[in-house]
Amino acid sequence: MPTADLQTRNIRDLVPSGQLVTFTLDSVEFGLDIDRVQEITPRSGITPVPGAPSFVLGVVNLRGIIIPVLDSRLRFHLAPAEPTPKTRIIILNLAGQPTGLQVDSVAEVVRVENLTILETPPLVAGVRSDYLAGMVTVGSRLITLIDLDKILDSSEFSQRELLLENNSGSPAFGGVGSDGYQEQVETEIPYVTFALGRESFGVNLQLVEEIIELPPVTKVPDAPKYVMGVICLRDQVLPLLDFIQLLPVEDDGTTAHREMVILLSFGEARVGIAVDGIQEIIRVRDEDVLPPPHTLSESEAAKFEGVVVRSDRMVSLLKVLDVIAGEDQAKIAALGTTLTDRRAQEAVVESHDLPLVVFRLGDEAYSLRLHEVREIIMAGLVTPVPRAPSFIEGVLNLRGEVMPVIDLRDRFGLPRKERTSLSRIIITPIGGVFTGLVVDSVDEVKNVDQRKLEEPPRVTAAGANAYITKVARTEAGVVFLLDIQQLLTDTEGRQLVESFQSRKRAES
Repeated sequence: MPTADLQTRNIRDLVPSGQLVTFTLDSVEFGLDIDRVQEITPRSGITPVPGAPSFVLGVVNLRGIIIPVLDSRLRFHLAPAEPTPKTRIIILNLAGQPTGLQVDSVAEVVRVENLTILETPPLVAGVRSDYLAGMVTVGSRLITLIDLDKILDSSEFSQRELLLENNSGSPAFGGVGSDGYQEQVETEIPYVTFALGRESFGVNLQLVEEIIELPPVTKVPDAPKYVMGVICLRDQVLPLLDFIQLLPVEDDGTTAHREMVILLSFGEARVGIAVDGIQEIIRVRDEDVLPPPHTLSESEAAKFEGVVVRSDRMVSLLKVLDVIAGEDQAKIAALGTTLTDRRAQEAVVESHDLPLVVFRLGDEAYSLRLHEVREIIMAGLVTPVPRAPSFIEGVLNLRGEVMPVIDLRDRFGLPRKERTSLSRIIITPIGGVFTGLVVDSVDEVKNVDQRKLEEPPRVTAAGANAYITKVARTEAGVVFLLDIQQLLTDTEGRQLVESFQSRKRAES
């Protein structure tokens, strides 16, 4: 596909939903529009069919519907591989027909709004560009978009229809056609299922905004015990909850197995729940939902819509908002966007608490107002820039957006220090330009009573006098509140803006 064509295409043309289900082949990540995904299921019960095309593994009986399953490796002309416990079958809507696509593993659900579509090279991990629609960068990851309309051509669709006709009368299958499947899909509710401990749970897919790997977590004092802390994702700070402490699940007392985060959206509110692993996407009919077990107490049963029995396990369907204790919703709301509880919203409005992001330079604690922080990331590669202003250490590329980086140690007259695993870069706007600030570590998000803020002392150990606007005295010690707009002089601020405006003009 020519680059010029890609530049004129909006990401919504390729991914109307704004969300991708990502999967891997040979450790390379590919993506599909989530609206084209009917469900995701483990590999089981595939019946080979004589005379089928080489890339057709066979057919499966999915709740009485016969569905052909394609081997994505053979379809994309890759070397075959033996299935593993991570192998999954993605049920897709191809030209109005349900079709399974076997993949090595399913990774995440990610949002891809407002991203630039990149041109695909002739081959990606051995997959020819004939089957690809473009590429997008999400953080440091490069995701290749599959063109589903190219997976089967017209002649192969006719082969698939013949395959289904030849097997519809088999005693092993009920002869429900694809039209019946589509009608069934429209009456079913999709759920994302996940593991916590030894049990499986499900949440309504309509509430799921994104599924990501567990990012760095910042602890929050005085929060409910099931709040692991907050995470930073793009423009928001989000509370992260450990649901295993809220559900009747055997807990081993650690969070070592929490590997994934499901980001849930309730109107404008967003919250993350940490889980051990994502299992599949299933579709559930009302008649398949059984009441919660009688062994649960009334308060515990109120957290569940019911249970669904699968071939290999039982899945408990959660009422997510009912899992969070009502008296805790105001506290959780103060950590991020408010939940839909109106009383929680009012509690935040009336509160005198000022949420601060507290970080360290040496032995001293500094802070920025929470709304000034767009994101907190690991201290990765910073690229030096020739002829950049002297106060700029370099630039970083954050999901395709290039931004300047300032080392606060250097700015405050402290000696430079080697980066460690605790080092972080805080993304904040300075003079209208998103800028990274390198700090030694980020401690927490802390609420302080803004009525008790004090005037700053005349001298600080770091020589940061000009940048400090207030002082908060907490049980953990003194925290200096910075005025971020004072970090650069007027001349430096103009240099920053002019430097990066000219860079953007040059790139465009």
